[in-house]
Amino acid sequence: MPMNRRNFITRSCRSIGAGAVLLTGAKSGKAHAARVGPSDQVRIAVIGTGGMGGRHVEALAENPNCHIVALCDVAKGRYINRQKKVEDMTGRRPEGFQDFRYVLERDDIDSVFIATPDHWHPLLAIKGCEAGKDVYVEKPAAPTVVEARAMVEAGRRYGRVVQLGTQQRSMPVFQKAIDVVRSGRLGTITSASVWVGVNAWRTGFTEAPVPKGLDWDLWLGPAPYEPFSMGRYGGFMGNHDYARGGELTNWGVHLMDIVHWGIGQDKPLNVQAVGTSPRGGAGSQNFETIDATWEYPGVNVTWEQRHSNEHGGKGLGIMFQGTKGKLIVDRATYKVFPESLGIPEFVGEPERSWANTDHHNNFFDCIRTRKRPVADIEQGVRSTIPVLLAGIALKTRRKLNWDGDAEQFIHDEAANRYLSRAYRPPWHL
Repeated sequence: MPMNRRNFITRSCRSIGAGAVLLTGAKSGKAHAARVGPSDQVRIAVIGTGGMGGRHVEALAENPNCHIVALCDVAKGRYINRQKKVEDMTGRRPEGFQDFRYVLERDDIDSVFIATPDHWHPLLAIKGCEAGKDVYVEKPAAPTVVEARAMVEAGRRYGRVVQLGTQQRSMPVFQKAIDVVRSGRLGTITSASVWVGVNAWRTGFTEAPVPKGLDWDLWLGPAPYEPFSMGRYGGFMGNHDYARGGELTNWGVHLMDIVHWGIGQDKPLNVQAVGTSPRGGAGSQNFETIDATWEYPGVNVTWEQRHSNEHGGKGLGIMFQGTKGKLIVDRATYKVFPESLGIPEFVGEPERSWANTDHHNNFFDCIRTRKRPVADIEQGVRSTIPVLLAGIALKTRRKLNWDGDAEQFIHDEAANRYLSRAYRPPWHL
């Protein structure tokens, strides 16, 4: 049975670790800020150097605002390849580690970038804060609501700057689109929609020998023990032990983040969702197609995960519908309908990488000034929660009423059991 939310967060914020290597002496935010001057490079470590982590490494290596001191990955071959990449780009070879705890013990690291599978995000972010590091953590913030809230509490308790990897907040096309949405030129916004294609995460669980150089037990971490399979390792988004929802949480956090920004609200009143897998299943626990609806005060929001899914010529995006017109936006452009409103299409700069340099630099600026970043962990958690709730609605197969202040379902203990998860010993929050 899940523990009480308040007890969970209290334990999360005072924990100092699991296993043999313990962290000591968390540093204060003021002491840390004094160490990183206005013109200093921020000394960073990247934990998780696979797909998204690799893109972060490449972007950070050429960013003059930072210096990559260390790389960490449970797969030795992966971080060794990234070490060479950084050395080729900068002439400096970062140190490599297989166990993140050695990274967090170092005094010559100001910040950690966490780009691991989702099931590690909360624990690594919290321990990074405890160790006196500022934290950039990939989305979704966490697999469960309680863990996500514990991340916010840890950031505040230790005075850390914590940025979520919702980089669309730093992209001009979305900034300008939101200016239009909130200008009143579309009238009163009464609904918003987000859409993607179908969930393509399919996994198989054929047991196989653990590849040389991979610490499989550490990769599993707080998740239940299972024998190695490439389906789990390479297709983790298809299994709820490691990620909750496939595309629902993969793209959903990005898209719902923009919805919240546009409607000026981030606490849904209720959620309902249905899903199907007409072609035999997507992943082990996810649906191929999903329709979900959230009600916010005065605004309905829908999620469409469908075949041949397109609006305004965009196969993925966000649509705001007002009493006078609508705006459709993705990472390339935004368009406003009807044309009689006289708002021209905006075409943004081509996206060079999912690792957005402007988003990185906002984080580095906040490390120096101790201000809140554009994708502060509180905002990131609020954008993660709706898609987690939709996943729970898929499990319970009924409409769920939500108390956004208490972060609990209303009079529904069965649904509330999905708000946290057990950790495999010796790991704990």
